[in-house]
Amino acid sequence: MKKLLRKIVLLNLISFFALTSCVKNEVTNLNLDKSSISINIGQSDTLNVTITSTGDINTQPLSWTSSNNDVVTFIEDNSSGTSVSESNTISKKFIVTALRTGTTIVTLRAGEKTVSCEVIVGQRNLSFTQVFASNYGDYYDIEKNSFDMYLLENTLSVDDSGKLVGTGTILYLDFIVPLSYNTIPNEQFYMSNEGADNTFFSGEAIESDGETYLIGSRIETFTETDATVWLIKDGQYTVTSDGNNFHIDGDLITADNEVIHFSYDGAIAVADKKEVPVQLHPDFTKGRLIYFGDAYTTGLSNNFLVDLVTQGVNFEDSVLNGEILSIEFNAPLTVKDSIPSGTYNMLPRDIETNDIVPYSLVFGYTTDDGYNWGTWYYSTETTKKFKTGSMKVTKTDDQYKIDYTLYDRFGSKVSGEYNGPLTYFNAIQKAPSNSFAAKVKKQKSSKTLMGINTQKKISRVKTFRFER
Repeated sequence: MKKLLRKIVLLNLISFFALTSCVKNEVTNLNLDKSSISINIGQSDTLNVTITSTGDINTQPLSWTSSNNDVVTFIEDNSSGTSVSESNTISKKFIVTALRTGTTIVTLRAGEKTVSCEVIVGQRNLSFTQVFASNYGDYYDIEKNSFDMYLLENTLSVDDSGKLVGTGTILYLDFIVPLSYNTIPNEQFYMSNEGADNTFFSGEAIESDGETYLIGSRIETFTETDATVWLIKDGQYTVTSDGNNFHIDGDLITADNEVIHFSYDGAIAVADKKEVPVQLHPDFTKGRLIYFGDAYTTGLSNNFLVDLVTQGVNFEDSVLNGEILSIEFNAPLTVKDSIPSGTYNMLPRDIETNDIVPYSLVFGYTTDDGYNWGTWYYSTETTKKFKTGSMKVTKTDDQYKIDYTLYDRFGSKVSGEYNGPLTYFNAIQKAPSNSFAAKVKKQKSSKTLMGINTQKKISRVKTFRFER
């Protein structure tokens, strides 16, 4: 009897392993979440794949093929990992990116199963029929001329009051040309934020004081009720002309990687928006002197700021209600609380640290974090950033006679004479409290004239040309 039972058990085990060995390790289900995709050049979409197998799912080979490899690329997205269930089902995500216009069939093979998705790639083409161009001169103070252009579709127009009428798309280009050019040159333009010749600025949305400002190149589409903005992050365009007729053709890359083609054929009239030079002769009635020590760490000179203001300006008031002239200068290291008599000349823009010597003026500049230093004029109507000029000082006891003649890059001139005392502040110990100088002490420690900021700041944002 025992022998019979052993035989039965042995036969059952043999049957079990025989049946088990007959189960194939194969893919039983292969599924894509989309049967077709339509995207534009540069854009991406996702394909989610679900695979079920009877055996070890990880042993199943997985491959992709495309009927046209020039149209799209596809890669596996491993950012969220791979999901495997207890029922031998695996899920994967793939990213499909459009390279050029066309149609391709993307096929996934796993084991003996295949599944396909049709991918249709198009491109947005913008054809413009109107251009409004302007020359702002050296608007960004980088020794280059700044131009901009608004290119409008034929469904948009501008009425006599300057109001934008209709629906459609505008392309705004903010670009740089050599200082010697007062028209748009026949050149190829590339995106750069360095202010180089024949380049255009990328688009940005900047937050300041609770407001959002759009600067740089961008595309805006207007409907009856709202507008959609695409910021330009890269691209190129070419300008050619034959007499008064211009041809502009290019490809721009938006922040979401879409590649948009645009073109324009026709005349371009350039409006002269360069700042008109003026001559100002302020009547300053009081002043103050602020000492910063060797702010530029030259070991050659101490740094000062003299602020001259008109009647009614309160140094402790954060609201400007008059005129202020801020002159930054350098004096000998032995001087810490006064302005020595003498003539002070503006430093050149291409200075080295060793050039920051006594009896020099510092030209106006803006740091990367947005602070103005150097020599500036402020009023309720205008701001002047000085590039050249001089100051002559005569000191008798505590009385000063300060003669100044200063020029900005557009040729505007601010000149005059101040007679009187100066209230003294030692900013190394304690900075003045008003908004024009409260930030001085903490900022001055990292002050440098090297690598002068050439980026666009809120104060230089070009306002949108048309009302809507």
